[in-house]
Amino acid sequence: MMNVRVLCFLICVCGLFSCSSIQTFSFEQLCPAKVTLPVQVQTVAVVNNMPVIPKAKNNLATLGTFDGSGKLSTEALADVLADAKYFDQVIICDSALNDLRAEGNGYRPLTHDEVKKLAADLGVDVIFSLDRVFISNEKKLVEYPGMFESWPVVRTRVTSVLHVYSPVREKPLYAVVSADSVEWNLNDVPSDIRMITEMARFSAAAMGRELVPYWTPAERIYYAGGCVEMRDAAISVNEGDWRGAYSLWKQLYDGRKSGNMKAHAALNLSLAAEMEGRLDEAKDWLDKAKPYIKDGSEEDMVWKFNSLQLSKRATDFLHLHSQMSRFENN
Repeated sequence: MMNVRVLCFLICVCGLFSCSSIQTFSFEQLCPAKVTLPVQVQTVAVVNNMPVIPKAKNNLATLGTFDGSGKLSTEALADVLADAKYFDQVIICDSALNDLRAEGNGYRPLTHDEVKKLAADLGVDVIFSLDRVFISNEKKLVEYPGMFESWPVVRTRVTSVLHVYSPVREKPLYAVVSADSVEWNLNDVPSDIRMITEMARFSAAAMGRELVPYWTPAERIYYAGGCVEMRDAAISVNEGDWRGAYSLWKQLYDGRKSGNMKAHAALNLSLAAEMEGRLDEAKDWLDKAKPYIKDGSEEDMVWKFNSLQLSKRATDFLHLHSQMSRFENN
């Protein structure tokens, strides 16, 4: 939902002020996981603790709620964690709990003795017990901008439940629930067997974002016109030369006493500082821009958007620094 709001904001800004040389800058941003594990955790196991389900049908698409495949979901989650290269080793354990798994809508937590035995047998520091993957298909009518009539779709919501266990702790370290959804045109709804396969990968991607740092697309707004310095700096941005762009914007800021151009330069300097990892300086430049910005103006919209994104990134950075400290000596 947040991505949708950001996209709508960018569309509004660029649409309303397309003549004022506002540009968007897209990049990949590393975000922290919800779970933070000690740096000593190097080897992990993904354990299938899900109930066994009946064989899905290839010619039927079910509305309502049903279970995902433990085998496929465990394999998909292990692949996501391995691809992240965050842990030294990721091990899959699909069969150790075959006779002990829960049935119905509940889950069976692992006992401390089971955790210790699994950790010893597998040679791991931590166990990720994948306990349930619920798939819910619901027919909905949705409205899209520019359409006069509602559009019928099937919304698939996938909810995964996972517990993180350590052999040195009596209780789970974390209980993690991830949820995400996707919509299908009525003619494109997969059969149950294909749905279970696709949702194993889909839910694994969502759960992976809870367990390890991940990359996500991000957007920022900057000014690229109005004078020679702005246009030259925009070329530097396109070439990835933030130091060069910073120098040009700084000259422009120092050379103007007031006005929109000084505000534009300060806003751009904030972006350059952020892109080079100097978040405190980026905040300082936003503060310096504020006195030159009128409430409700174009500059005010840009200031609020970039300020919101910077504030969130600064908060995330504290968690991210802790989670990435395991690589400091590499």
